[in-house]
Amino acid sequence: METIEKKKTICPLDCPDSCGMIATVVNGRITGLNGDKDHPYTNGFICRKMRNYPERLYGDERVLYPQVRYGKKGEGKFHRIDWDEAFDILVHRLTETRQQHGGEAILPYSYAGNMGAVNRFAGFPFFNRLGASRLDQTICTAAAGAGWQKQCGNLPGSPPEKALDADLIICWGINCKVTNVHFWQYVVRAKKRGCKVLVIDPYRNVTAKSADIYLPVKPGGDTALALGILKVLLERHHVAHKYLEEETEGFAELSDYLKKSDWQEFIVRSGVERERMVEMAELFYHHPKTFLRIGVGLTRNSRGGMAVRAITSLAAALGLYGGREGQGVLLMSGAFRGVKDKLTYPSLAGETTRKVNMIQLGHALTVLDPPVKALFVYNCNPLSVSPDSAMVRKGLLQEDLFTVVHEQVMTPTACYADLLLPATTFLENRDIYTSYGHFYLGVVEPVIFPVGEARSNFDLFQKLALKMGFTDAPFNQSCDERIADFLTDMEGMPTDISPSKVLKGGYILSTHTTQTGSLSADYKFKFQFNSDFSPTEPQIPCLKEGGEFDDVDLQSRFPFLLITPPHMDLLNSTFGERYIDKPGELLIHPEDAADYEILDGYLVILENFRGWTTRLARLTEDTQRGLLVAEGIFWQTESRRNAINDLTSQKLTDMGGGATFHESRVRVKSQHYPP
Repeated sequence: METIEKKKTICPLDCPDSCGMIATVVNGRITGLNGDKDHPYTNGFICRKMRNYPERLYGDERVLYPQVRYGKKGEGKFHRIDWDEAFDILVHRLTETRQQHGGEAILPYSYAGNMGAVNRFAGFPFFNRLGASRLDQTICTAAAGAGWQKQCGNLPGSPPEKALDADLIICWGINCKVTNVHFWQYVVRAKKRGCKVLVIDPYRNVTAKSADIYLPVKPGGDTALALGILKVLLERHHVAHKYLEEETEGFAELSDYLKKSDWQEFIVRSGVERERMVEMAELFYHHPKTFLRIGVGLTRNSRGGMAVRAITSLAAALGLYGGREGQGVLLMSGAFRGVKDKLTYPSLAGETTRKVNMIQLGHALTVLDPPVKALFVYNCNPLSVSPDSAMVRKGLLQEDLFTVVHEQVMTPTACYADLLLPATTFLENRDIYTSYGHFYLGVVEPVIFPVGEARSNFDLFQKLALKMGFTDAPFNQSCDERIADFLTDMEGMPTDISPSKVLKGGYILSTHTTQTGSLSADYKFKFQFNSDFSPTEPQIPCLKEGGEFDDVDLQSRFPFLLITPPHMDLLNSTFGERYIDKPGELLIHPEDAADYEILDGYLVILENFRGWTTRLARLTEDTQRGLLVAEGIFWQTESRRNAINDLTSQKLTDMGGGATFHESRVRVKSQHYPP
């Protein structure tokens, strides 16, 4: 007899939408995923990536059993073993590495492949207790967070629902229809009331094509544009004087700097003429009900943190933090803040070990001293997502490196594993999910039993800790106990809701959605235009020299700017298994293509001093002259071992230690034939 069930769950992927979903389960097998109509933000619809998730769950690429390598590294040849043997290998190799080379020779590598709070940080207690090197997890939002904190402290962002009442919505450096599609529902409804939509981005993406106004900016030019617009507002006395006096500090220093600065600097660095900046300033001034949605992507360059400082300062000068109807600024929601130590247990560590920035994995695996001898990868596909991936590949090929990969599908990184372990998907494990794009939280049960012999991150590391002889209290916790502990004293949690109630399921709304219109009243905080957190950084938002884009020596050899924004059908490198035979497209301006005898559909080579890769040329005026756009992280394959991050840099952003994925110089040449 057929049994059909409908079960609630939450999307775990690194996306601000964190959707509530309904899984259809027929005789224990998931046959469909749909949006949960009971989730106030999801409103019953999900992206096409997740609608097809059952294909990933049951696909041929799924890792189902523990396996050990028998071929050469990178060939992806393994034979099956059982979990007892897998744990024996782990205990032996990790113990041996620690005894012979010290704990710091072991490097855990993980990020947000699963955004569930417990499973995302499940390995931290174990590696702290082991005395391993610590991973600085900065690859995504570090620069954005650092820039925000310098001006805004720990202020949460504005609830996205406030955009419904706006007369102007600005999407600055964010392709909402690709990376934040549920915010777009408010944009559509606001547009029906007459709200105008402005998109600011280096290329005309699908969101820009749906906007009323599109303003192209140079990659890395966002600081200059924001400050240039603010300079116009100052010249015309169009700033929110009363708000600045009552709710902010330090505006006089920024004002003096802007008044003394040469206009030409703002024009050259932003790529926007003064007349357009005047138009923008007038647009902002005449639309006080403005909602500003800032994207993290604009921070992935050498001036990324400063860009957030400049944009948030412009917003403050307009009074957008006042919290009035239709006004708001959203970068990341910050709706719930639990004590991270309750997930990671740094107290388990003895001496403080070295910290390795995850962006510089290529450096860590090849030249770091003392060397890394054991790499443990989970929740991540570093060979595809890490910059300068040719160096990562070189490191993974070292025979004296013991690599463990705990993974759901056979990723490019998994092919280099010595020991490959099957991981659960979010549909097969319990966890708690918050969001960085909306203000809801939820705890969900597993929808099905694990496929094959998959284990969750939490179960793996709890078991491994006990196998290693670690008897500390955190390693005897259940998943629910860890969640309950994390919920205790969580900022943003309603006072009338206990951890035990949250554990029963349902969606919890953060208390930060209630804002009176005064930062000083709501958060005992005044917006800071000047910041003295670091003696090495400017106290006020200002123009700074760029990195690779402004390097005169590189300009002559590598004339094109390259950015690598998200693709509609990928989430970072997740779902790459669906497009094994596709190298991805390269957006190139027709005039640039003509200069290099490139026709639409031609296979072209992109190269610089770090490496090379191939893409299919798509000629379009959606990009600027001199700017190449490569959407999406398509996987390396056995026949095509190079991918887009072979071209990107291990250099860090100006603050926060973030990645500079959108600041690479390259040259391009045609293969003179379609694939």
